[in-house]
Amino acid sequence: MALLEREDGKIFYQVQGEGEPLLMLRGLGRSSRYWLGFDKLMANYFQVITIDQRGLGRSTQDMGWTDDIDTLADDCLAVLDHLSIKKFHIFGLSLGGMIATAMAAKRPTAVLSLAIAASSSADYYGFRLHPLALPKLLIALRAGKFQDALMELVVPPTVLRSWGPEIQSSWQEILDKEGFPLTTVIKQLRASLTHRIRDRLESGTYPVLFVHGSMDSFVPQANSSQLNRHIARSKLAIIKGAGHEIALGYEHELAKLLRTFTSAKA
Repeated sequence: MALLEREDGKIFYQVQGEGEPLLMLRGLGRSSRYWLGFDKLMANYFQVITIDQRGLGRSTQDMGWTDDIDTLADDCLAVLDHLSIKKFHIFGLSLGGMIATAMAAKRPTAVLSLAIAASSSADYYGFRLHPLALPKLLIALRAGKFQDALMELVVPPTVLRSWGPEIQSSWQEILDKEGFPLTTVIKQLRASLTHRIRDRLESGTYPVLFVHGSMDSFVPQANSSQLNRHIARSKLAIIKGAGHEIALGYEHELAKLLRTFTSAKA
């Protein structure tokens, strides 16, 4: 198991495949296990690096109440430095997209490309989460049906009908190993509330892509449109039919989009 020492614990990371480095960052409360094979698919085309953020999965470094998105970005940069990776692509999903922008702001000359899916920032007015999402999850948490409610929010109905039991089984297997990191989720939510990208990415020359699933019931699509407007050189792509878990059921469409965007070759 690959672990990097930090101040009070260790950060878990994994490296798969060969090619140009691609760092893949998961979202709120999700360890790298929740890629459910998308990381392995991308490892056919890139050297894929995945990380369990502090407080999650196989990482033993706790997330503190004063830790912010920049703190999480520093963990990721430390892993890349440890691996002697000087240039890299980044793909961040949801909260992972916030971490990705913080990394790019800190190391603009190291980023080859920046792709962000279903994310948001505090740079504009609007719903960063669908207004009924958190109440629905809190009610489900009290009723002991949190995973069912979460699945309905982040996986579109068409995918649920085809793969729902398999996804639920995979999630449950991860929960049995890791538990549910409620305290870390709260800390991550707190950190995300003040995350901004305005004026932070202007010094970079790398291409920027914002991606959203048309059936995302967790983070409104308007957020990606807003982010796209904030970065003049960025592009926006909508994957029709995909949900917040944008790779589930649409992994090949997303992989093709990312490969084209990064100019990677099979």
